[in-house]
Amino acid sequence: MTIRLAASIVIVCLYGHTLAAQAPPQLSRQQRETLLALVNGVDAAAQQPAIDDAQWQSHLMRASDGSHYVAFSVEPPASAPLPKGPALLYIRLATSNQQAAQRIAERSAIRDWLAGSRTDPRLLPRRGIAMGDMPIMGPTGNMNPIRQPTSTGLNEMRLLALERERTKKKQEEQEKQRRAELEGRAAATRELFPFEDFDLASQSVRGDARIITRALTAGPGEYDLYLAWADPAHGKPASTVRVLRKSLTLPPALTTGLSMGSVVFADSVLTRDLPYPPTEQASHPYSIGVMEITPARDSHYTRDDDLSVAFQIINASASDMGMPDLTVGFRIVRVSEGRESAVASLRPQQYNGTTLPPDFDLRQGHPVFAAVSAPLATLGRGDYRLKIAISDRLSGAATIADADFSVVGTIASLLAEAPPLGRPFSRDTILKPDALAPVVDLLAPASPSPQLARALALARDGKLVELLVEEPVAAGEAGIRSTLTGLALLPVAEASAVVQLQRGLQEGAPAGPAQHLIGAARAIQNRDADAIAAWETALATGRAPAGTRQLLVEALLRRGDSARAAAVVADTPRGGGSAEWTRLTAATHIAGGRFADAVAVLDAHRTTHPDDEDARWLLLHALFGEVASGGNRERFAAEARRYIDTQGRNSDLVAEWLRVVATS
Repeated sequence: MTIRLAASIVIVCLYGHTLAAQAPPQLSRQQRETLLALVNGVDAAAQQPAIDDAQWQSHLMRASDGSHYVAFSVEPPASAPLPKGPALLYIRLATSNQQAAQRIAERSAIRDWLAGSRTDPRLLPRRGIAMGDMPIMGPTGNMNPIRQPTSTGLNEMRLLALERERTKKKQEEQEKQRRAELEGRAAATRELFPFEDFDLASQSVRGDARIITRALTAGPGEYDLYLAWADPAHGKPASTVRVLRKSLTLPPALTTGLSMGSVVFADSVLTRDLPYPPTEQASHPYSIGVMEITPARDSHYTRDDDLSVAFQIINASASDMGMPDLTVGFRIVRVSEGRESAVASLRPQQYNGTTLPPDFDLRQGHPVFAAVSAPLATLGRGDYRLKIAISDRLSGAATIADADFSVVGTIASLLAEAPPLGRPFSRDTILKPDALAPVVDLLAPASPSPQLARALALARDGKLVELLVEEPVAAGEAGIRSTLTGLALLPVAEASAVVQLQRGLQEGAPAGPAQHLIGAARAIQNRDADAIAAWETALATGRAPAGTRQLLVEALLRRGDSARAAAVVADTPRGGGSAEWTRLTAATHIAGGRFADAVAVLDAHRTTHPDDEDARWLLLHALFGEVASGGNRERFAAEARRYIDTQGRNSDLVAEWLRVVATS
């Protein structure tokens, strides 16, 4: 398996401390009224039982202050569609009702702002630095560094030192409390909702689907996440309010020990020239610095896709220069009935001073992100697991993670998995009594000698072992006798049979039946090209045994030559006539992509042969082919369910066909 790797390192903090430099948003009267309606709508929804019929997806990462960074997306249900244009969006994270009863009631900072009792609606971070760092000016950086000495200069210095000591202790206590909250050892106390945000013109789109994609930061706990929107283009925007609610559990943060964030299955992982500006970052939560991740809607891939994943490496140790020294390994295993079997190993990735930019510094909160991409063309349908192993050479720590995914079929790929339309050649095909009789009849001269007559009778009765005992025949019958010996050798030595049959031709045996048998010998040897040439020669004589055309068409189908197979079918006098030929005609139409023609032939055939299981399978195959070309899905689904209910021999494949039709 050939693997293509791609890795990206992001050197940004996962929260936007630039928010503090932005002015509070300015809203029109209608925007203020609509936003207030959204806040009220969420308040009302919080008092109702949760109804979660939307498709949510979330991924957990680590913000630079140690809290959780949760990137999430939601596809609203059909009952609550997003507006066609931009939506006015409101997001709220609230302590869950079960926990809130034991705490001070949380209130909305945005409601306070709309009421005029707050100058800024945003929950700005207390400081824009990584956990454990000190402010840029030191612990007294917020004090005036220039102070005029007084007459009691010594007392002033003592007071200053005391103030510094108190400030330091207060910061240490705050940091200790914050760490305890992040690690779940202490309950956070708050009067405001832990997270709120709004967007006046949200246009979150993924492909052709309207999907809201946002992010939030919060500490550990049990929460209710609310997502509400309204259509600002509506005449009465407040009447268009829709609210979604989702329970969210955030575990205690691991502030020490090597770990990983969520493994994000991605449609793509790209590197941008520049990060999104702060004004656009909120609607691109999976764009971390210059890395832009497009999360996949699920972990189901086709063989035409690349498996792409991205994840954050957390709590890596830093050298004296702030650099990590990490090795990340990847393996893909197949999972079947609970057992794993190795499929592929990917080249390990290194994250250290030789692979990272010179200004990378873990001590400044720079996160490490890894991404990998691998083509899936060589994997068959089934369930797989990506196994990730990370080792930290500086600390000796290691961590592992698994990410399950599956390779599924598309309509086109599943159609290609159908059993071959040209059946494998079998000796029995040529050696059955009803197949031997026409060959013998064409070999027999008008007045055979007694010796040749006995040999012909043995051949007609299928007594091929006895036929190997040769009696002398008349000189003019030598070619026929050699051909009969070649026929007798077909079950045991096809190479020797070919030699005898070619000898019979040289001695004057009828070319039609002799070439028919040579084609059979070549087909037994899996040399279909030579078999096709022999059968075409037999037909060209005008005296080929019955069944030669059928053998030729099946060989052409095995070779994938549907055009020549169709030409042979079209040239067949009176259409062949038999049920077997009718099925072969339909198979030729299917091989050539003429599914409607195949359906027409089989529908007519089944009116007189309703119990023909082979024809029933071919009809289902043709109907699925029509679906691949935009045909009648309803009829295919009905026929497929009947086929599965009666346990047709290809029921497992038909079930896959039915599933992909239902989901595509």
